Amino acid sequence: MVNDDDLALAFELAADAAAISLSWSGGDVPTTIKEDGSPVSEGDLEVDHALGEILAEERPDDGLLSEEQPERHGTSGRRWIIDPIDGTALFIAGQPDWGNHIALEVDGEVVLGLITRPEDDELFWAVRGVGAFRCGMDSPQDRSRPIRLASVDSLDRAQIAGYGMGPDELARPGWSERTTRFSDFFAGQIHGLALHHAKVWDFAPLVPIVREAGGDVLGPDGTDRIDQGHLVAARTSILAELAATAF
Repeated sequence: MVNDDDLALAFELAADAAAISLSWSGGDVPTTIKEDGSPVSEGDLEVDHALGEILAEERPDDGLLSEEQPERHGTSGRRWIIDPIDGTALFIAGQPDWGNHIALEVDGEVVLGLITRPEDDELFWAVRGVGAFRCGMDSPQDRSRPIRLASVDSLDRAQIAGYGMGPDELARPGWSERTTRFSDFFAGQIHGLALHHAKVWDFAPLVPIVREAGGDVLGPDGTDRIDQGHLVAARTSILAELAATAF
């Protein structure tokens, strides 16, 4: 389902996305506001264009869903899902915790996911049936640091990071707003994520990483669909309770 060429291409996309993003970071990035009120920077657009061009050449039969361009439908049953810069508001403000999202969906299932944090020199990735790993941006094949989610037997004892939630929703013991600090989750410093008001490209790469790291995801309808705007991720010991509390 995912072959070595797919993984190599995903690593290439991640490296190019990170390099372009870093070339814009730390400066006055030209930015406009989209119709939905969210910002888009020239960095977002350059990454989006570059990755779209690579995929059009390397995978012309595959579909492409990216935040900053119309969806391209393919004929292969495979679709690449990209968020050129996740955390654009942080990126243009010169703050950390932005990154790049890349995922591959095959026959409706996300089977490969990469999340970068270029300023921290971190890459998180997973392939279904292979495992989930964290490594440096320059050593994507390094599998010496597998990702394993922290275990806890009760939501009352868990630390949860909420994203896109209001103060009242976060006013629970152990809950806090941590924007998109996926690295805390992957490092076992928190036990779960509750993500609200987000898009498919925000969620897609998270799914295989979480599953290969010992957890799972749920949306508001009790399934793992990633097109509902909301998602929770955790080990199964607290997943259902987290979903019931978050939605």
